[in-house]
Amino acid sequence: MDRKDKSHSRVPGVPYESDEALENTLWGELQVLPQEEPSEGLRRAFYRKLEQTPAPFIQRARSWFGFNNNTGWVTAAACILLGLTIGRAVEQSVIVDDDRIASLEQRVSTLNRSLVLDRLESDVPSKRLQGVLNAVEFVEQDAQIATALLTRATEDNVSGVRSAAIDALGPLVTDPAIGFELMRALRSTDSPLVQLSLVDLVLRFGSVEQVEELLDLMEQGALHQDLTRHVQESVRRNPV
Repeated sequence: MDRKDKSHSRVPGVPYESDEALENTLWGELQVLPQEEPSEGLRRAFYRKLEQTPAPFIQRARSWFGFNNNTGWVTAAACILLGLTIGRAVEQSVIVDDDRIASLEQRVSTLNRSLVLDRLESDVPSKRLQGVLNAVEFVEQDAQIATALLTRATEDNVSGVRSAAIDALGPLVTDPAIGFELMRALRSTDSPLVQLSLVDLVLRFGSVEQVEELLDLMEQGALHQDLTRHVQESVRRNPV
């Protein structure tokens, strides 16, 4: 009866203190059992797998480029210096090429300018007309070409050349000297084609004073009848 009471009073758990010497001896022997070690074959297989494990990417990259020792770093430094030297040489070459290109462009521009002036002074009307068309890109920057164009616009004996030159001078119509000559040509020309070119020039690019002078010429009857209606309609749409 006493043994049954003692067994019920034990605290559950393994291992635990027991009143039985035999049980205590058994638990003690279980605690000192030797741990099993891996066999020699298993150990060799483990180390073989360990050797076959790939190295980290950074370590492999360092190995590829030879950075595992000082020689690799010296090689890298030499490559950097070589790259800088080559880059410097290429840069100098590009600068030289840019200078050559700029020089060629300047020579081409000079030749084109000379060609335009020669054509504007040609005795052949078709060449003068070609010169007028080529002069458009120079007229605002080149005073000599603008003067040559003004001569074609006011003095050329071919109406088509005069009209083309007048159109080419459009951006310069408000220039005092050029505008004065063009308005004088408007008052004196007998060619309806030339007069039409001058009227359109004044209506598109002229100053307020030039438009008022054009209206005075219209009131005086100095313009062709068709041009008079054209001026009236234009002024009605765009009052001065």
